[in-house]
Formats: sequence, structure tokens, C-alpha cells
Amino acid sequence: MSAMKAEVEYRGGVFKCDEDTRAHILTAAQWLVNPESTPGLLLCGLCGNGKTTLAKAIAWLIGYLTEREEGYSKRKRMLLYTAKNICRLCAASEKFKEQYDEYGRLFTEPMMIIDDLGEEPKEVMVYGMIHTPIIDIISERYAAQRMTIITTNLEVDALKEKYGDRIIDRFREMLTSIIFTNDSYRTRKNSN
Repeated sequence: MSAMKAEVEYRGGVFKCDEDTRAHILTAAQWLVNPESTPGLLLCGLCGNGKTTLAKAIAWLIGYLTEREEGYSKRKRMLLYTAKNICRLCAASEKFKEQYDEYGRLFTEPMMIIDDLGEEPKEVMVYGMIHTPIIDIISERYAAQRMTIITTNLEVDALKEKYGDRIIDRFREMLTSIIFTNDSYRTRKNSN
């Protein structure tokens, strides 16, 4: 809860812990502390209801706890990339080595957040070949069981239509879902 509050206040908002937010935080906390949990979370629901904020709060908490336990030099980072930026990196990797290297690291990062899944193009052209960056990264992260948090505004049917049965089936095994049904906090002044 403190990490969520810090994330909201960092953006200049006022944290108000309503029933929905409390339930989302509790589910995420249970996922974090259970050694039998899936390696990832799927945070899905309408726009503006706290999905990205919760994902960033989890990343902040992991960094804070590992720094406290192991020291600053061993602080664990959880990178956040929007799905669109992942596709941009893939496309730019054709011409720029730095983007090629950064894109390649996304497959092996121990922990990462993919934000706004579904906002990106499904396919990207690189060296005359069609790539599916998000599908490729999710498939690789699934195979290696790497910690992945995904946020999306898409419902299950829309996810299935965009990514296919194979990826949705992997989601079921790889990700614990938290469904956000609450209204947008952005329409409420100075809140989450």
C-alpha cells in the first residue's frame, strides 16, 4: 500500500485507498509473497483505473526491498516498456546497434513490465522480414518462466483475437489475473 501511495504522490496525486484499490493491492501482495505463484501478473481493465500505477508500485517495492536486504549495488530493477516502445525498438534494431542490443535484452530481463498491451502493431518489418515482437517476447519469457507484469485495456476476447489461442493459453499458465472494474481515477480530481 505504501508503494502505491508513493507512486500516486510522485505524480502529484492524492492517494485514496478505496475498496477496489485495496482489493487489487491485496491480490498483488498475495501473488508476490506466495512461492507457488505464477511468474507473472495480468492487470486488465478500462483506462485510468490504476493498472500501471500498481505495476510501478510493485517494481518500486522490489527495488526498495532488494536494496535494503542486499545493498544498493544489488538492487533489482523491473524495467517498464510500453508495448508500442517494444515494437519501436524492434523496428529500429534494423539500423541501430544500441536499439538492437536493448531489444535483445528484453527477452532475458529477469523482471519486466509490458504496459498497454494491445496498443501496438502486431507485426513489424525488420530487414524485409515480418516480426511479431510482443508475441516473441511473451513466448520467450513464458518458456523461461521470467517474472512479467502485463497491463492491458483489452478484454479476453480482444486479446485472443490479436494474439491467438497459443498466447492466451500461455497467459493462463504464466499470469495471475487481476481484473480492474472500477471507474477511472483520472475523472476524479487528485486521486489514484
